[in-house]
This record gives sequence, structure tokens and C-alpha cells, in this order.
Amino acid sequence: MSDYDPLSPVMVENPYPAYAQLRATEPVFWSDRLDSWVLTRYRDCRAVLSDAHTFASDRRRAGFERPAASSMQNLDPPEHTPLRRLFTTTFREQDLDGIGDTAVADTRDLVAKYADAPEFDFTAEVARPVALFAVCRLLGVDPPPVAQFAELSDALVRGMDAGLRPEVREPALAAREKVSDLISGWYHATRRPGLLSQVLAGAERAGVREPEIWNSARVLFLAGYSTTVGAAANAVHTLLTHPGTLARMRDPQLLASGVDELLRFDGPVQGTTRTCVERTGLGGVTVERGQLVLMLFGAANRDPEQFTAPDDLVLDRSPNRHLSFGWGPHACTGATLARIVVRALVTGLLAAPRPPRPAGPPWRERRATLRYPDRLPLTFRPERP
Repeated sequence: MSDYDPLSPVMVENPYPAYAQLRATEPVFWSDRLDSWVLTRYRDCRAVLSDAHTFASDRRRAGFERPAASSMQNLDPPEHTPLRRLFTTTFREQDLDGIGDTAVADTRDLVAKYADAPEFDFTAEVARPVALFAVCRLLGVDPPPVAQFAELSDALVRGMDAGLRPEVREPALAAREKVSDLISGWYHATRRPGLLSQVLAGAERAGVREPEIWNSARVLFLAGYSTTVGAAANAVHTLLTHPGTLARMRDPQLLASGVDELLRFDGPVQGTTRTCVERTGLGGVTVERGQLVLMLFGAANRDPEQFTAPDDLVLDRSPNRHLSFGWGPHACTGATLARIVVRALVTGLLAAPRPPRPAGPPWRERRATLRYPDRLPLTFRPERP
């Protein structure tokens, strides 16, 4: 029985050595602290993600109560299928190139703003606004004030760890109500071009109920923002701690494959859970109906059985079937947006007159589910001799 503690200072700072040890010694283990089975190997994680029949997102199928708000996140096929198809089809119809071009322009404006600053926080002052503006353009809604929304989002992200930190549950619920109020204000603005208005227009034809659309829009809005901020902060931190790699991303081919490699190497989402619907074998253990299974994406993405030299940053890695956005029917709908924004941020940084460099150590909040530098001090000023 492992004493795995995802909130320990060592895990928050750098979980990858511990993941490697777990893969080698306890690839599948029961955690009393997490009240779940924990998976660290790529093949086991992907098997669970691909098997919605046995491992449910919708916990009703294992005898639990109906979720308060049904969405793409907590429904399973067949209910999940038309809702996801509607969102993914409409997503592809959006002007994604235009969203990417605008994100590049936003980044260049911010780079110019901080070009001579002795220090600026990349996460708060660049990644957050660029990600928020991009997801709002995608949906077709006015962006809320960046700092105000960041506070709400941070409370909700902390709430993902409420099983380990009960004190974060109430602030997360309060933040969720405020975000729901924000989203309800979109109701009168849905005639603007964008994903939300198109999804609502196609709901009846797709056989999807409107409440599930609004709930899924909230999930897409929050996950699209927080995951993208985390992916961007991790990516830039990785590039700047691997000298020479940012400059190599000027190559358009390396830029495309390099973004996916950055997401594999240090993705923001450390894991997700499913509920077992029927007794089954998994990775050499027996999982009972109703038990939770936690898949550690961070561990799976460094599995040497799947990736050659998994602890190396290989910008032209191919194939690169990482699990940073999940896999199967519940793979993250906003994954494309995260890739677009990370690519735009890298492109914008490359346009700076001088390359960025660290201006101090990064700082990470004590979190288990979403891991990235909450503060990433950078500067464009040259280093003093």
C-alpha cells in the first residue's frame, strides 16, 4: 500500500521522480488517502479512458446520485454522444485560425508592454489574459475582467482537490455560483457569432436539452481557460529551463510538434478519475463496482514503455500519443484551443527584440489536480555580465 501524497512539497515541486518509482514498484495501487485505485502506466490509463462501458464518468451507473448539473463532463454514451458531437462539430466550424492570429497579436502587445520591465509575471500578466480572450472569442461572449475571473477560476481549481483539502470546498462552491451568474448574463448575448450561439441554434435538431448546453458551456469555459493557462505557463517554463529550445521553435515544423511535446513533457492536468461500473481486472488487481480509479496522466506521459527517452524534451517526437487531454469519448474538447494558445504565446515571445529569461524562481500553489507555476517571473532585459 503506497503512501502517495500528491500535495507533499516534493510532489508539488517535481512529481516525475516519484511517478517513475511508482511505475516501477507499484504501477497499480490502492490509496486510502485518495480512496481510489491509482494508475501510473500508460497502457492502464488509456485502457480505462477507452472503456466507457466499464469505467463511468456518470456515477449514477454505479449506484450514486444524479449530478447536480449534467454536462459533457459527467455523462456517458449514449446520452453523452449527441451533446459531444454537437460541441465538437461546432467547434471545428469556428474561425480557429483567426483566434490564433488574434492570440499572437495579443501576446506581441503584452511583450511590447513588458519589453523593458525589470520583471513581470508571465502567468498572471500574459498567459491569463491571452487565454481568457481566446476562450471568450471562441464562445462569442464578452470577456470578464481578467483579475476578477482569475480569482474565481483559482477557487474552482482549488476545489478540484476538495477530497484532500476540505477547506477549499465552500470557496469553490461560492465561486461556482458567481461563474454561473456570469454565464447566465450570456443568455441575452448569444446572437453574437461564436460557438455558443451556434450550439444553441443546433440543439433541437441534435436532440440535446438546453440546460446541458449551458452546463457544458460552463465546463468548456472554465476548463478551456484554466487548462490553457496551465499549459502555457508550463510550456514557457520548460522552454526557458532547456536552453536553446525556444529559438528552435522558429522552425514551423518544430513549432507544431514541439507544442505537443511540451504538453507531454509537463502537462498541467495531473490526472482524472472514473468510477467502476462492474467488477473487473485491471493491471493485475481486481476493481470492485463503485470504486474510483485515478489515472495519473503525468506518470503515463513519462512511461518508457510508450515513449522513448521519456524524460527528455524531444521537440520533433513522433508519434506522440500523450494523455495530457485524456483519451477516448471524454477527451478534452478544448484541447485544440490550448494548442492554439500555446503556439501563439511561443510565436509572440519569439517576436520580442530580446529573448525572455527567468527573473526569479517559479512559485506553485499547493495543488494536486492542476500543476503549473502560478507565478513565473521573467524579464526581457539582458543578463548583467
